[in-house]
Amino acid sequence: MSPKLDHLLAKLNHQPLDRDLGGATVAIVERLSERAKINGQTWRLRTAAMAFFVMGGAALSASTASAVAPSPSPFAAWSSLAPSTLLEPSK
Repeated sequence: MSPKLDHLLAKLNHQPLDRDLGGATVAIVERLSERAKINGQTWRLRTAAMAFFVMGGAALSASTASAVAPSPSPFAAWSSLAPSTLLEPSK
């Protein structure tokens, strides 16, 4: 380091602190715990909202799926009128 910087750091080292740092740890821990509590509440709220939307979407899709009946088509694979079912020998 430069001699001027060494001189300034030595001068700063001999000056008294401008505030007491004894309570700094307690204040920091209190603020961190408050922030953690707020973050926990936020995540619980987000989780509850997501569960609400997922259950609502599942209920809505189940209700619309049962309300919409597939139209009969002779070309649908599930249809009893499909050509593959009509050409099979009956048992």
